[in-house]
Amino acid sequence: MAEIKARMVFARADGKNATITVSDADPAVTETQMNAAMDSILTRNVFAPDNSDLVKKVSGKLISTTTNDFEMTV
Repeated sequence: MAEIKARMVFARADGKNATITVSDADPAVTETQMNAAMDSILTRNVFAPDNSDLVKKVSGKLISTTTNDFEMTV
């Protein structure tokens, strides 16, 4: 079964990047929806990692990871 994560990267006021990852993301999220979510995060200004505000979007992506578990024999 595939695990879907939304990964959003923002530039911080101190010049570093900050990453927000959302597990169990909807695989149908569109580019427009990702941009809108990131715009909302910037507008609301609720995250300030290391007391440094998020100032602009760097990248957004959906990451799909498939895991195959195997039964171990003794």
